[in-house]
Amino acid sequence: MERLKLRVKPSFWIFIVVAVVFRQGYFAAMYSFAVLLHEAAHYIAANKLFYRCKEIQLGIFGAVLYGDFNDVNGADRIKIAIAGPLANLCLCGVCLALWWAVPDSYYYTETFFTANLTMACVNMLPCYPLDGGRVLTGLLEKRLGKRALGLTKKLTVAISLALFLLFAASLFCKTKLFAVGLFAIGLFSGAFARGAETYERTTFATNKKHFFKRGMEKKTLVFFLNNTLADVVKRMQGNFLYCLEVVDADMKTVARFDIGQLEKLVVKMPLDTRLRQVVETNRV
Repeated sequence: MERLKLRVKPSFWIFIVVAVVFRQGYFAAMYSFAVLLHEAAHYIAANKLFYRCKEIQLGIFGAVLYGDFNDVNGADRIKIAIAGPLANLCLCGVCLALWWAVPDSYYYTETFFTANLTMACVNMLPCYPLDGGRVLTGLLEKRLGKRALGLTKKLTVAISLALFLLFAASLFCKTKLFAVGLFAIGLFSGAFARGAETYERTTFATNKKHFFKRGMEKKTLVFFLNNTLADVVKRMQGNFLYCLEVVDADMKTVARFDIGQLEKLVVKMPLDTRLRQVVETNRV
């Protein structure tokens, strides 16, 4: 696995200070631990699917796994998203087993159990960028394509507004739902956050041994001379080994590039380069 960086935002320390002031330091520690394990599960799943993830950012609303490009496809999106809540539920199972084996451990692990259960349930809401929203986007992508993310974000805005109205109504009641209001604000802002898609496909050279061990399907992409490298990259979706065949207007093959050659082209040449220029540049 690649080295993963952890960046702690100032807002996280504000959260810790407020928790300590209100004598909730232990809960804050257990919650933070559950959040980090949740994101670690995302990272492991993404790495197994050959995506590059650069860092985990820890803030007041939790943690987020970040990379560079938004190229994760529907099936992989679902696998990576579901890994976090599943990890939290597994930890809940560990706590239950521990309580059965050592009943007294309940007093020390109840908070950790609650934090993991809350993480799992909240993250499965169909809201972006929560895991449930990512799963919903992945399921909708086959039919709606790029519109799937927009639809999920609209649903997120609707749910966040409904939750905020619930908070506003609670101000006239005995029980004030301040946590719901804060969550609604975080959810609303998250729907418009840039860079929320966090996975960058690793290059073939980086994971060559892993590709062959797993057994990968080979695909040949065919493009005309007037197409660009960007057109080629857009078609490189999913866990496949890609080769490139360039043809002229008469559909006659002008040049072929194997897996390693195609990778070098994508990495070293500007993506707006025409394939005509690529062929001429690489002609022996």
